[in-house]
Amino acid sequence: MARNLIKVKSGAWLDEFYAKENNLKVGDSIKFKYDTLELEEEIAGIINVPDHLYDVKDASELLPNRQKYGFVYVSSNEIPEKYIKEMVMKKAGITDENIFELAFPNFEYEKYIPYNYLMVDVKENVDVNKVKDEIEPLDSCLAIIDIEDTPSYSMYQGEIDEGKGYVGIFSGLFIFIAMLSVVTTMTRVIKRQRVQIGVLKALGFSNFKISLHYIGYGFFVSFVASICGMLLGRYFLGEVFINMEMKYFEVPNGKAILNLGCYAVAVLTVVLTSLITYFTCRKELKRSPAETLRLELPKVKKGSLNITTKGIFKKMSFASKWNFRDVVRNKIRTFTAIVGTAGSCMLVVCALGMLDSMNYFIKLQFEELYNFDYKLSLKEDITNEEIAELENIYGTNTSKTLGIEIKDENGERKSNNAFVYDAGNMVRFQNDKAQFIDISNDSGIYVTYKFAELNGYKLGDKVKWHIYGDNKYYETEIVGFNKDPQNQNMTMTKAFYNSLGLEYIPDTIYTSYDLSGSESIQNVETVQDITTLKNSITEMLSMMKTMIVIIIVVAALLGVIIIYNMGVLSYSEKQYQFSTLKVLGFSDKKIKRIFTMQNNWITILSIILGLPVGNFLTDWLFKVCIDDEYDFGVHINLITFVISAVGTFVISYLTSKLLARKIKNIDMVSSLKSNE
Repeated sequence: MARNLIKVKSGAWLDEFYAKENNLKVGDSIKFKYDTLELEEEIAGIINVPDHLYDVKDASELLPNRQKYGFVYVSSNEIPEKYIKEMVMKKAGITDENIFELAFPNFEYEKYIPYNYLMVDVKENVDVNKVKDEIEPLDSCLAIIDIEDTPSYSMYQGEIDEGKGYVGIFSGLFIFIAMLSVVTTMTRVIKRQRVQIGVLKALGFSNFKISLHYIGYGFFVSFVASICGMLLGRYFLGEVFINMEMKYFEVPNGKAILNLGCYAVAVLTVVLTSLITYFTCRKELKRSPAETLRLELPKVKKGSLNITTKGIFKKMSFASKWNFRDVVRNKIRTFTAIVGTAGSCMLVVCALGMLDSMNYFIKLQFEELYNFDYKLSLKEDITNEEIAELENIYGTNTSKTLGIEIKDENGERKSNNAFVYDAGNMVRFQNDKAQFIDISNDSGIYVTYKFAELNGYKLGDKVKWHIYGDNKYYETEIVGFNKDPQNQNMTMTKAFYNSLGLEYIPDTIYTSYDLSGSESIQNVETVQDITTLKNSITEMLSMMKTMIVIIIVVAALLGVIIIYNMGVLSYSEKQYQFSTLKVLGFSDKKIKRIFTMQNNWITILSIILGLPVGNFLTDWLFKVCIDDEYDFGVHINLITFVISAVGTFVISYLTSKLLARKIKNIDMVSSLKSNE
């Protein structure tokens, strides 16, 4: 791309996304300015460039504003000789053109065009650190940055890595819970069609043919469901998420696709459903036709019944004893119900817990650590006198952010940044116990807890680093730790920075001065209020919130299906026993209470298990899926646990009450005589 542009004398190639937002097209004229150079060019083409995948004005902005900011490519031949000549004269300290002619005879301005980037490609088997060591001593080299550390690459790759983590975890959980619902559904179907299976066996149908019938039921239902799922995932959910991603990245024609993994999951779902169906019906097929034609009676083991006549069980009510015995007799059904209900409760806790944690992160960053109203980013070429003028008006709370490179004991280099602090109470710090701390030790550096964890640093260790643009390395001792939710770096005081022999020239001023309505200030690059900063990060997290809503909806639906299926299965298995109780004189009301009691027990136990597991899953997700630059941590509000527990219990209770209404319709004669 660059080589082709150099051959062309005139014209500009404009960012496609900027062009769309500003209704610009090929053939239009565009004016732009760099330093003192002003150019007006005709738009020769609309382009997309991978280097500008994540395209923001500077580090002060989190979201791209394509209406106000874009990029343009022009040939180096477009740079006028006059501009280069003035630049060389200024650098050489020459003001007289006659002296310039003597100092630079036969001046060829093309040779003095400044290039600020040099792209170096290396073979896969080349030691990259060795190449960096060879380039670093060059006087013209200010910084060596891996492509992985450029904003476009790191931001996009970070989104991909986070997406892979979420997809793997939640897909696995959803498939697991869905398979549980298949188990409960097919078990219920087989139980209800027990007599039909006996009739088919009595008529001479082989076990193989009967198995194919039920396997086909599971196969075709799961096959159609998988196709519908892929279509909905591709054209509905996929489009929702990809459209949200495209707000942050410049990907032309970005759209959701189905890769091989999607087809593999669909095939796996069909296979698992078919296998579950086979194993569910195999148990019934092993029985003789005469046995299958009878309703299934509960298996009673004398040893299992003795437990309810001893110890504390002796004081239990009849309903409690009856339900306890039923749980002991039907361990698999009880275990499945507990796992399914606990899984749904866990997903709701996880989804709401992620939302709580993100809200806590925003509150921590923008209400506790940031204690200013406005942030002024200063221009690069600002002088000390101009800084003093701004400080007289807006205060002396300042900071400086340095691009640095850290070298470990093995010679590995990692890009990072250092925060030089002189902001008083405008920027605050906390430890890992959410307590405010003072960054006042002038004998070393502070590093964030996650930064220390990722690099194996301990208190008293030394970090070797250098500032981009300066080849001199510093070895500084770690004198403390602090927690930063969105930037894992190192911090030092202004006094310590000066003690290294470096001159402190701030690049940011923090103030509570009322700047509402002020769009520009002399010598200030950008003016940002705390609300704008907060809204930017909130908008960045909006996609995750959308995913959370989807998780909650799916978890609730799966939970309802499992709870309903287990309730129906439990009812069908107990119908014979309920008939017996009715014959013995038990009222419908008491039998209903017996039925709902067991479901309540299982639900309460599931909630007790699901709440802490949901908390653990949330914490694990933030550790595994979130980019290393962030240190969220899990912060789940008490109300979230209450909502998850109450919601799960209410769904289970209402389902039990709905099914219990069938008890009054039990035909005692047909139920009890069916086994004669």
